[in-house]
Amino acid sequence: MKNYEEQLKVLNNLFLSTQEAIDSLGVSKQCFHSLVARGKIQKIRKGSAVLYYADEIKERKQQQPWLRKKYRPFQDG
Repeated sequence: MKNYEEQLKVLNNLFLSTQEAIDSLGVSKQCFHSLVARGKIQKIRKGSAVLYYADEIKERKQQQPWLRKKYRPFQDG
């Protein structure tokens, strides 16, 4: 049982579910799926499970202020 807990911990540190990624980025579902469809965020499929690299989501989140300023200069914040 302990081995499963360790594996789950590793999995949770490396990957995010779709909803976790959306919540982390603070974007709409439509925006998130658009990013995935355009190849800006990579998804991993294993059967019916879809996961996203946690590091990639964190990196994207760090880039968000710059990207928003570049592509939406008319918006405040």
